[in-house]
Amino acid sequence: MKLRTLKRSIKYWFQRRTRGWSDDETWNLDYEFIKWINSRFKRYKKLASKNICLTYHNFTYKGKEYTQLELIDKVIEISNIVVNENEWFSKNFEELDPIKNEIFDIFKLIFWTMWW
Repeated sequence: MKLRTLKRSIKYWFQRRTRGWSDDETWNLDYEFIKWINSRFKRYKKLASKNICLTYHNFTYKGKEYTQLELIDKVIEISNIVVNENEWFSKNFEELDPIKNEIFDIFKLIFWTMWW
């Protein structure tokens, strides 16, 4: 391992321990944000389902009725595709744009119900 790589790894480790995230996450912020949504929605679903009813709220999305849980699952499913680095880096923006838009459209729709 090169000395520069080692220094950077130590720096990023320290940043993650002191502030919860590191500078390397800002290099490719679009990808990192989708990864953030994916991991947070998975954790939210696990924790919130023990405390609240995720089927209580209903939403109309693309002309169909969904529960909050169904939309959370949809975001997880869609973002799982993007989180796969091979998928993300092998596609161009025109292919990723509809996926990104769907994630954000659903997030906007359920935003105010994402608490427990």
